[in-house]
Amino acid sequence: MTGTLPRDGGTSRRLNSLLEVSKALAVQVDLDPLLAVILDKAAEVMDAERSTLFLYDPKENVLRNHVSGELARHAVVVPLGVGISGHVAKTLEPLNVHDAYADPRFNPSFDRDTGFRTRNILCAALLSHDGRLVGVIQLLNKRGNAAFSEDDETLLRAFASIAGVAIDRTRLVAAALESKAIEEGLRLAHDIQMGMLTRRFPKGKFDMHAALEPAKDVGGDFYDVLETDRYIWFTVGDVSGKGPGAALFMAITLTLFRASAAGLEDPSEVLGRMNRALSRDNDRMMFVTVFAARLDRETGQVLYSNGGHNPPYILRADGALENLETSLSPALGAFEEAVYTNAEFALRPGDMAILYTDGVNEAQAKDASFYGIERFEAVLRQLGKNDAESAVTRVVSSVGVFAVGAPPADDLTVLALRVAKD
Repeated sequence: MTGTLPRDGGTSRRLNSLLEVSKALAVQVDLDPLLAVILDKAAEVMDAERSTLFLYDPKENVLRNHVSGELARHAVVVPLGVGISGHVAKTLEPLNVHDAYADPRFNPSFDRDTGFRTRNILCAALLSHDGRLVGVIQLLNKRGNAAFSEDDETLLRAFASIAGVAIDRTRLVAAALESKAIEEGLRLAHDIQMGMLTRRFPKGKFDMHAALEPAKDVGGDFYDVLETDRYIWFTVGDVSGKGPGAALFMAITLTLFRASAAGLEDPSEVLGRMNRALSRDNDRMMFVTVFAARLDRETGQVLYSNGGHNPPYILRADGALENLETSLSPALGAFEEAVYTNAEFALRPGDMAILYTDGVNEAQAKDASFYGIERFEAVLRQLGKNDAESAVTRVVSSVGVFAVGAPPADDLTVLALRVAKD
């Protein structure tokens, strides 16, 4: 497809048409209307009876057709190298076939299916600005029973160059808009999820605070604090996985906790009710570890039940650090028949309980080393007389300093409960 166009009147008309086409293609930002314009203008500019456009699918390495008129109902998939359009897509070289039925690459089945009679074909590759294959355009049957000329070849090359860049541009714009929409959607989901978490914590004799930092825009960690006249309920949980699926499961779990704790006084019964609800119709087999506890305001006794979660730490007023070893029951959502049991511990004046998710101890630095339990315990021992908010801030800050420069490996949650000294 070489040569220059002669300066006759017909050529000037067609060049002017090509200029109008370039303007029309420039203003289209949506793919489907753009393809319709390309198909319509290609047939008009090239004086062809039909135009057919194939888009390249790089994942499957095939061409998929976008056609005009009554041919639109016939879906066609063409492997690269097969047929006339497949040959052009593979070689990136244009093809001018004067007699379609004399060319062994031509597939007459399309004519048989549609009733259309193909006489001649002019075909060229559509390329992006950096030379990537975008698709193939075919012109069928030069009007007036003539074959396509070398001048037609040159004109189609110019047309294909404009059309290929326009299609590529439109796809890039669509991808950018989709990415922006996803980003905005995740930001909204993040705001909704974080808005579900309580921001009002008990103060005074029983001082509480918590923080959650998702590894992604949304995550599967959660915490909650509920107050009644006699009790303070609190919980920390960690859903398997990360991202939107875990966030949805987290929202369901948090809602179930609030509903169950409001009507029951036994933590093991709370977990049991939550587990039965989460296990039903759980086709994705998601699960969540949950530590749920009930603090008695009058006695300082904490009754708790642990569904597969990390046991809390107790920092005593004298500086002693205790890991609250518990007999673990299964995580919630795994087995509908799971049985949960209670245990208890006492918080005396000056004591502090610290709950956490494994986003703390499993945080990783840039060299892939883990924050670890020993480092975590060392930070806890240094909390001294910190109030609950300061304690949470120091733990989260310590993890952040350790993992600076590395992407978060998991969601991170810390909850602290401190009993004021008499």
